[in-house]
Amino acid sequence: MASVQQNLPTIQSALQWVRVSDTNAFQWTTSASVIKSSELGANQVLIENHAVSLNPVDYKMAAINFANVKLPATTGYDVSGRIVAVGKDVQYLKVGDEVFGILNLDSSNGGGAFQQYSVGEVDGLAKKPSTISHEDAATLGIAFLSAMDGLRQVNIDSTTSVFIPSGSGGVGHFSVQIAQIRGAKQVITSASKDDGIQILKEQYKVNDVINHAKENIVDRVLELTEGQGANVVYDSTYLPSSFEKSTQVVKEGGSWIVLGGFGKEGSSEANNVAQRKANVVHADMARYWLGAERAQLKTLVHDTLL
Repeated sequence: MASVQQNLPTIQSALQWVRVSDTNAFQWTTSASVIKSSELGANQVLIENHAVSLNPVDYKMAAINFANVKLPATTGYDVSGRIVAVGKDVQYLKVGDEVFGILNLDSSNGGGAFQQYSVGEVDGLAKKPSTISHEDAATLGIAFLSAMDGLRQVNIDSTTSVFIPSGSGGVGHFSVQIAQIRGAKQVITSASKDDGIQILKEQYKVNDVINHAKENIVDRVLELTEGQGANVVYDSTYLPSSFEKSTQVVKEGGSWIVLGGFGKEGSSEANNVAQRKANVVHADMARYWLGAERAQLKTLVHDTLL
């Protein structure tokens, strides 16, 4: 079986990340290099990208470079496409396979999705079912895995109430559906735009949708939970203004889930949760790529996406 597709290009179009900045960090080019198959790591593949997705982590990475990426590089971590070359130890995947998943947050040396060809690690990829389009598959990366990473750490059953602020957002709308599928007794969420509220009510069949632009979040959640608060609160908004409210409505003994580096010990969020005698739970895809839990990445991706 060939380990590389014939006649691959040597240059490509890409939205290159050229400087660490929260403004003007990117530059369009039609002459970015395509990694040679001989330069792939043993467990890497080269993907011809068919669809990619945007996430907040893309601009956060560009502004901070918390993965110490060597520039110029490319951001973008959600991808769906076709394999055109494989590293020497790759066995699960072969040239021609259609795959989807997430790319390494350290996008040095050919990673990053915002280009025509991207280097991917096999642990972050799964074979794409033929029944799912590339466009749909490319949405099931960072946001879906972040939703699963948070909610798999807590118990949800027919006795559980769950509050998900901004349930029409990326991680939020996946979290709403996961909580429903797992049989939560009550799912409460919020939104401010009419189309988001309509989707939550009509498409996802959520009965308790709070308009946080017009209603008091704390008062409404406590009202809907008979003054007890929600057993599980998953705040994926990245907004301290939201954290201030959502930490007030987690039930005693419950769990407050947050994305990324928020809610660290000693923070205002952690202190608020402690006052409620509840627990802080972290959902953070970065720890699987850059931290001590790298060995668990394959299990997370394959158990979640397949």
